[in-house]
Formats: sequence, structure tokens, C-alpha cells
Amino acid sequence: MNLFNKIFKQTFLFIVLAELLSLCGYLLPDFNKIAFLIIVALTLILSLYKLEYGVWILLAELFIGSKGYLFFFDNIMSIRIALWLIVMAVWAGKVISNWIRTKKLNIEFFKSSYRNYFFILFLFIIWGIINGILQNNEFGNVFFDFNGWLYFLLVFPIYHVINKKFVNNILQIFTASVVWLSVKTFFLLFIFSHNMTGMIYEIYRWVRTSGVGEITQIEGGFYRIFFQSHVFALIGLFIFLLLLFDRIKNHKFKAPNSKQIQSAKFQSSKLIPQYKDNLILFSVFCFLFSTIIISFSRSFWVGLIFGLFFCFFVFLFYYKIGWKKILRFSGILFACAAISFLLIAAIVKFPYPSPTGGFSTFGLLSERASDISEGAAVSSRWNLLPELWKEIKKASILGQGFGSTITYISSDPRVLESSPTGEYTTYAFEWGWLDIWLKLGLFGLLAYLILIGKIFIDAIKQKENTVIISLALGLLIISVVSFFSPYLNHPLGIGYLIIVSAIINFQIKKGTYNK
Repeated sequence: MNLFNKIFKQTFLFIVLAELLSLCGYLLPDFNKIAFLIIVALTLILSLYKLEYGVWILLAELFIGSKGYLFFFDNIMSIRIALWLIVMAVWAGKVISNWIRTKKLNIEFFKSSYRNYFFILFLFIIWGIINGILQNNEFGNVFFDFNGWLYFLLVFPIYHVINKKFVNNILQIFTASVVWLSVKTFFLLFIFSHNMTGMIYEIYRWVRTSGVGEITQIEGGFYRIFFQSHVFALIGLFIFLLLLFDRIKNHKFKAPNSKQIQSAKFQSSKLIPQYKDNLILFSVFCFLFSTIIISFSRSFWVGLIFGLFFCFFVFLFYYKIGWKKILRFSGILFACAAISFLLIAAIVKFPYPSPTGGFSTFGLLSERASDISEGAAVSSRWNLLPELWKEIKKASILGQGFGSTITYISSDPRVLESSPTGEYTTYAFEWGWLDIWLKLGLFGLLAYLILIGKIFIDAIKQKENTVIISLALGLLIISVVSFFSPYLNHPLGIGYLIIVSAIINFQIKKGTYNK
């Protein structure tokens, strides 16, 4: 399938417009309120016309928005919460209206093969709320700890609108979003590595205020540009990787030689789009690979390495691909890695205007990869781990419910400003799966893992559907990343899980979605 059709182009342009409006909203707070209200009103109107339009807008924001604060209203409501409320309300209104008219309650999710798996997990989420209250956890902590899990309710509107056209469009929206994440990452890296003092402060504050991510100087002119939404760039990387592999497997990934290019037959044939597609897939893969490197996230790097090893294992033993194609595939990977590093170096050391330079790319990467015990973030994470284990052991079966807090010594400079000893108490933890275990208990953790396992097993049965396999691999990778970072207890991971489950369920039920 083509991921770069009309919807891709339109989505990309709308994302660029939204980002510009967000920046203007940061510089002019009153404009931010106006933009927020316009987006909310437009989403409501479009959702009332066709619910899938509202879902598309909601998911596009999820893919690019990290914490969901590209727009907000007086720090009371983020655009993510507003879009969620609109989509849920319109869906509920349509279901109730249809029930009044036909006397039948038509909820597509109830027909899903994953219905029971989701419902069991929902029971444990409800238990997490009740248990948190029974444990006398502070009510505010219980609410704010739980509210991200409300994103699971999107299974109802997403399953309601799922069809072949929706799947094709949402994949294009996803592609436009991850391409934009790369473009924005490159832009920020260029700005900060070229000493543009007139822009740096405002751009930095906008990135921080909108909750999109973090910008940190690593060495010389190299800056770490990290977005929580980069996890989708990591997933997109493997989607494009498997699409490239599919073309290699089917003998479609070949560069034309000079005689072919010069021949009139070649120029008038359908081969030109084929080579163009190869170039586009390869280029996007390089952009996404560069983005993951620039993020300097060890969690993403672990996910990247795991995904690559998994791919080679699947190619060898599941698809039974010969070594010749595996070596060719490896060559493409090495070429991509080399081009990605060159791209990063070209951005940072571009001669105009005045690059700051003063770093070694490979030296920085090796130092970052080997530094697993030092640094404020890493040190804090390792300090948290034993304290988290202690609390889990106190109620390993039933858990301690939402709002459970832990006190540990943090090395975060922001914590040290308010607490010179570094003592920090919180209910939000970096170790994602351990956080889930603490809040939902062992059986809640198992219910979540079984749901993911069921989705993944169903996906790999679709052996010839590269897109389905790549989406499932993305779910596996985000599960690995969640060992170190909180994603599957956050709207980013929850939203992706719902999308993948809906697409795979649609494929199983209808059998109409083709590669």
C-alpha cells in the first residue's frame, strides 16, 4: 500500500500549521486560548458530521503531542483531554441515538475478539482505583495517577469507526506524524547547534511548556533532542524496515543500472515508480533512524537493538529467508546507519550560520551507551529501583492501588533546587511495568501482558501481511521500552495498543485489509 497519498500530504500540512499556531500561542497566551477553542469547535463539528474525522484529529495529536499540551486553556485543560472528551461524547451520543431509534445497543467493540481480554484488564484498573482509596492514598494522587488510563475508553469509538478506508487513512496519518517528528527534531538540532541566541530561549521554553520534550546540551555543539513521541518514530522505523525487507524478498529493491535509465522502454515503463518507492522508503527509514540517535534515549536504543535482533530471528526461522537476502538486507541497514550519522553531522556542522561544533559523534554515542550508572536521570532511576521493589513486595498480589507513593533520593537538578538532600516523593515512576505491578498487582500485570500476547500472536498468523506484522512488532518494541520508561500506562502506549488491536481485529473478522 502507498503511505504517501493525499491524506499524508494533507495531514503533514495541518500538523505544520498546528505547530506554528502552538508556537504563536506560546508567544501570545491569548492567541493560545483562541486557537484552542477553534480546534475544539472544529473537531466537534467534524466529529458530529463523521466520527472518524474526530478520531483522526485525536490520533494525529497523540502521535506528535507527547504530553498533550501543544494547546491548553488556562492550564485547566489540555488539547488532548478536550479531544478525548469530544470523541467520547459524540460516540456515546451516536450510540444512544441509535439505541432510541432502533431499540438495539450497537457497540462494535462488544463483537471484538479482544473484548474479554480488555474487560479483564478493565476490572483490574477499577480495582486499582478502589484499592488506592482503601489504602488511604491521597485522593488527588489516585485521580491524577489513574486519569491516563481513561484513554483505554477510546476502544469504543475507534472500534466503532474501523473499516478499510479508516485503516488506510490512519496509517498515512501515522506516517505524516513520524515524518514531522523527524523534521522538527532536525530543525531543533540545527537551531541549537548554530548558536542562534535570538531564538534559542523562546524555542526552548515553547518545547518545555508544550510538554513535547527536552533539549539538553551534551557536548560542544551537540544537543540531545528528546520527545516522548519519538517512540512512534521508533515504531515507524520498523514499519519502514519491514516494508523494505518485503521489497527485497519480492525482488523489488534493485537500483536501475545506467543502460536501464537511458532506455526509452525503462522510462516509459512502470518501473520508475517502483524505484521511486524504494528511494522514499529508504530515505524515511534513514530520517527515523537519525531521529532515534538524536533522541539519545537509552530506552529507545534498547528497543531498537531488540527490534533488529527480533527481525533477523523472524527472517531466518519464521520466513526462512536465505542468507543471501539477509546479507543484502544487512547491507542496506549499514548503509542507512552510515547515512544517518552523516546526516546528523551535516545538520550540526553546516557552515552557516556559525556552527558551534566541538564534539565527536561516535565518541558521544559510545559514551552514552556505556554510561548506565551515572548522570542525573540514570542515577535517579537506579536509586528508585530498590525502593520500588520493596513496595511491590509488600503487596505483590493485590498491589497498592493508584496513588501509591515512594520516596527515594533523586539526582534531578529540579528536585535538588527544592530539596537539597534530593529526597523526592512521587506516584509516577520510570520503570513502567513495575509501576503497573505496584498499582494493579500481579494479576493486573498478567492481564495486561496476556492482552498484548494475544494481539501479537494473532498478528504473526497474518504471515503475508507486512503491515500487520510491523504494527505488531511495534507493540512488542513499545512493551520492551516500557521496562525502562512509562509508556503502556500512558496515553501514548495505550493509544497505540488500541489502534493495533482494532486493525488486527478488523483484519481477522473481515479479511479485507491487504498489503
